[in-house]
Amino acid sequence: MVEGMILVIVLGVFMVEAFLLFLNYKQKDLDLPENVRDIYDEERYQKWRNYSAENTRLLFAKRTVNLVLILVFLFAGIFSWLEGVAGNMTESLLLKTLIFLGLYETLHILVGLPFSYYQTFSIEERYGFNKTSKRTFVFDKLKSFLLMLVFGGGLVTLLFNVYGVFEENLAFFVLIAWASIMLIMIVFSYLYTSVFIKIFNKIEPLEEGETREKIEALADEIGFQVKAISKMDASKRSTKLNAFFSGYGKQKEIVLFDTLLEKMSDEEILSVLAHEFAHGKHKDVLRMFAEQAVQIGLYMGLFAVVLTSGALYDAFGISDGFFGFGLIMFALLIRPLDFLFGLLTSYLSRKAEYKADYYSVQLLGKESMISALKLLARESLSDLHPHPLYVGVYYSHPPMSLRIGAIESL
Repeated sequence: MVEGMILVIVLGVFMVEAFLLFLNYKQKDLDLPENVRDIYDEERYQKWRNYSAENTRLLFAKRTVNLVLILVFLFAGIFSWLEGVAGNMTESLLLKTLIFLGLYETLHILVGLPFSYYQTFSIEERYGFNKTSKRTFVFDKLKSFLLMLVFGGGLVTLLFNVYGVFEENLAFFVLIAWASIMLIMIVFSYLYTSVFIKIFNKIEPLEEGETREKIEALADEIGFQVKAISKMDASKRSTKLNAFFSGYGKQKEIVLFDTLLEKMSDEEILSVLAHEFAHGKHKDVLRMFAEQAVQIGLYMGLFAVVLTSGALYDAFGISDGFFGFGLIMFALLIRPLDFLFGLLTSYLSRKAEYKADYYSVQLLGKESMISALKLLARESLSDLHPHPLYVGVYYSHPPMSLRIGAIESL
């Protein structure tokens, strides 16, 4: 009964995702919307179609392998075997949990490595995006693995101890676990640029000059307080363009990719930043934080249910209440909820993007914003005609044709 329910959930999520991938894959054979046809000339249009097709096939292959992996672990007794291995190494329940999860995640990462390597050094390389050396690739993976061990292990330790204290009062466990995770998220947001990004990239102040002066003048004009304006060496890994800001209140920091500074005019850069400033003015960061707070609260409630479901552990030959297996089952069971919750949050995010575009246009006009959007799409080989269902589920930003159409209609 329980095994059948888990199988239905795992296969159901996979089939829905595969169906959406298929719908979006077929879109590449349709004509592009009229207002974005000038983004690609014929040669680049064919390049986009091939790039899109290759990425879709690789993503489907990766999801298929992950599906087979989790089914084998569940129904071939691998999880039970891993628990035994971890139990033979220590009598501590906490260390047993950390070893169990560490072994599972390490295997999961190793299975994913060939896909990541192929993505970087075959697809991205052949389409002119990759600037990552093999040395950088290896060190990035090692750094990511160490961060997972430190912060993932730390979070598991925290939740394990909270559960140990409040095991008899699950309402308090849910409340304390939720509050702890939210606090961690706030701290992470404050340290994102100053600490975590710098583990992988070099960030330095944007040099004095006309571009910086214009950015500062724009921020002053709209009353947007910024702690720092920085440049990141994104070209070390890719030719794609981007910019972002992080932090709250007076701690907000603007970070521009060096590729964006190289390829965009000052007017285009200002339009992109005005769009980002709008998210701050419209309190979109706080809205997203509130959405995450609700989502995490619901998820912690489900986690408590999973931890106390004896039938779930018995079905797969795991010791009753084993925390490590509970976390993995929780991650599987939230997939349908995550899918449904994402429909709402993605919709709200797309609405916010329209509002931010409107704000930028009000300040700087249509021409520079449309030009910036088309350049971003062209340089990244963006999908200019995604399927509406795929957009509804996965897109936090509206498709480029709709964004440009909304600007043109103002």
